[in-house]
Amino acid sequence: MALSSFGKILTVLDLFSVSRPVINVDVICEELGLSKPTSYRYLKELVSADILQRLSGTSGDYTLGPKIAVMDYISRTTDPLVQISIPFMQEISEKTELCCLLTHLNKDYCIDIHHEVFNEISLLSYGRGCPRPVFMGSSPKVIMAHLSKQKIHEYYQQFSHELDEVGFAESEDAFIAKMKKIKKQGYYLSRGELDPNISGLSVPVKFSSKEAPLALTVLASKNRFEFINTDKLIEILKEHAEQIEKRFLALSENHQLTEYRHNEDH
Repeated sequence: MALSSFGKILTVLDLFSVSRPVINVDVICEELGLSKPTSYRYLKELVSADILQRLSGTSGDYTLGPKIAVMDYISRTTDPLVQISIPFMQEISEKTELCCLLTHLNKDYCIDIHHEVFNEISLLSYGRGCPRPVFMGSSPKVIMAHLSKQKIHEYYQQFSHELDEVGFAESEDAFIAKMKKIKKQGYYLSRGELDPNISGLSVPVKFSSKEAPLALTVLASKNRFEFINTDKLIEILKEHAEQIEKRFLALSENHQLTEYRHNEDH
């Protein structure tokens, strides 16, 4: 599908990463295959919208602008999914004395949209908004297991080499079989996949049969997981995931009723 002019401008944002927080016109030209006049026009548009800002004292270097920070603040403080989930995640963290994450699958990477830590003890190597691989860890696997057959096929085709390399699935049949098993049991436990010293246990938080679920996860050191009652932990996670689902459904139904009444009044 051809990108609109606006969509093409936004591809500039894909060039930024933790390892490359600054770009210039030469990077845009080289990596996006654009001419210098077009690249400068894109930069001008993004700067005027406060999405990028030019670094003073440089020969034309740019970094993310203040609008990005504002949008992140709005997302953190108003996202209904996050706001509904926070008290349940806090309760999980307090009960289990473990870190608790809420994770979203975004095409070819995962991001945590919220986390709670116990007594400021953090085991997070990524954190909110930091992309991480979809072929390692408990969160992405429990999400992928609840996707459509076509989506599962597409993920395998995209990451077959990585899935084989990390020892998770050497073929598509093996991958599909593991996805079915995870979906049936309703959880996934990873041991040292993302970090050799960390284990994670995830369950899905399902809001719609048409959309990918979120993952509700607890983290602990691999050593600590040896002494944890995993069955009890799974039960706690599933109970809280169900409560989050119910609260969100009630909120959605209330919003729909409000919209209906508003339309009736007009």
